[in-house]
Amino acid sequence: MKKILSKTDRGDIVYMDALLVFFVSILIISVLIGVVPVFMQKQKMDYVTREVLKEAEIRGNTSTDVLNYYDMLIEQVGLEPKSISFDGTDYIPSTKNVQINDTIVLTIKSEFSFFSGWVGNGIDVELVSAMTGRSGVYYK
Repeated sequence: MKKILSKTDRGDIVYMDALLVFFVSILIISVLIGVVPVFMQKQKMDYVTREVLKEAEIRGNTSTDVLNYYDMLIEQVGLEPKSISFDGTDYIPSTKNVQINDTIVLTIKSEFSFFSGWVGNGIDVELVSAMTGRSGVYYK
């Protein structure tokens, strides 16, 4: 505040420093407001991926029960994912069952648009949450 009211040798009021700090702080705040939602969306996706993978590990399969649990979770969290896949999972042939200690790979993909108010339709980013676990059920 002293800088605003201080005078130079010529008697001019110096307020450029305060004005520059104001504009830079507004710029930083606006960038944070645009970028933070991306991290929040990724955190939600990681939560859903972790919980669905845990359910698949406990059940030992990737049946409709697991997918129904997935649908319930995305509704609770408020996500609109583009896709879910169990590609790379070691299934027992011709079933959705996974033998004990075999790999279950879960991938959830989602589209997110940030800075949508500033740059036309915004910048589209594909967020991917992938996790791997092991089945906990033994099938004879």
